[in-house]
Amino acid sequence: MDRVIWSGQDVDGDKHAREEGYVDGHCSPTTRHHLDKLQSITDGSADRKVYRVVVVDDSVLPRVAARALLSASDNLQLVGEATAGTEARSVVRSARADLVLVDVDMPGMDGAETARQLKGEFPDLTIVAWTVSDSSDDLLRMVRAGCAGYVLKDAGPSELQRALMAALRQETPMPRRMIPDALRKAADSTPVARGTPAHLTPRELEMVRGIAKGHTTKRLAQESGLAIPSVDTHLRNIFRKLNASNRGEAVSAALRQGLITLADL
Repeated sequence: MDRVIWSGQDVDGDKHAREEGYVDGHCSPTTRHHLDKLQSITDGSADRKVYRVVVVDDSVLPRVAARALLSASDNLQLVGEATAGTEARSVVRSARADLVLVDVDMPGMDGAETARQLKGEFPDLTIVAWTVSDSSDDLLRMVRAGCAGYVLKDAGPSELQRALMAALRQETPMPRRMIPDALRKAADSTPVARGTPAHLTPRELEMVRGIAKGHTTKRLAQESGLAIPSVDTHLRNIFRKLNASNRGEAVSAALRQGLITLADL
């Protein structure tokens, strides 16, 4: 099974080793408090917010599957279902959704048009394509429509949950095998921008090349020798300079401005 990897956390979910017995037996309460605080910053599982999810799919089985896949999550709660793109806006509005899982191929209003309309009315809404299609053309179409990620329906419960949490962190989860072809097609179809390209520092260019290859935040930190919070700061600066809201948009903008080339992918 393909792994979702264009995200800020390694999908294997490796946790930082903690010698709990030693810490608890040899630290003062104040030190214990600060260590727990530090752990909450570095451990992605520290997010205790419950996000409200709506599924938009014309088929019954995927909606039933979504209920089962999300039922074990502490952070994700299925709060609504729509059987067509035309129903999506009213369901999202009444359910006060934070995230929408949308199928790509639906009769009438397809997934891309559904995503465009949802983002038009709810700009802060996170939308993830959830589909059986492994076509890079569909992937690009959905990302351009406003989707923050692309997940195949054969993903298991933990994989789907990690992908959705990554999307909520403004990352771009998508299947590993689809990234190279999708980026090449994006580069081929994207005209070179006129004017002065954004000024990225050597470190920021290094980060852009890394995310173009699908590297996780953890790997970016390892290769650069920086702490994860420092990598996150660099990524925020990159997004600001490239006027991008996520990694996919940043890579596309960097390709368009000639800051990176296909040889970097």
